[in-house]
Amino acid sequence: MKIIEGNSFQDNRGIIRFVNDFDLERIRRMYVIKPELDVIRAWQGHKIESKWFYVLSGSFQIQTVNMLDFNQRRSLTVNSNENKVIQIEPGYYNGFVALNESSELLVFSDQTLENSKDDDFRLTLEDLSW
Repeated sequence: MKIIEGNSFQDNRGIIRFVNDFDLERIRRMYVIKPELDVIRAWQGHKIESKWFYVLSGSFQIQTVNMLDFNQRRSLTVNSNENKVIQIEPGYYNGFVALNESSELLVFSDQTLENSKDDDFRLTLEDLSW
């Protein structure tokens, strides 16, 4: 998991949130997830695909686990005020849970949907606990 820091700017016209160091050159698609509160969405992994998460609203706990070594686990709580992009690199399962009712997550991928389907590896919460 890599964190790309952003910032915000506010004046009398409103607020601008940005992550200027997030390079969009590799991005092939994007989508928004608005999960139910406290529902754990885990574990999806990719050996080729990278994903990037940006919290649009609310907050999330995000976890990654190395696909070859379940002892390599990382957990992070991030909210929309932090303006961070979280990169999930290939070789990791990922999962997340919304911590607020209004939480929304913007997801970017460097693979087409067809390529992603061929690179989709999943475990259940029974296989790997949260």
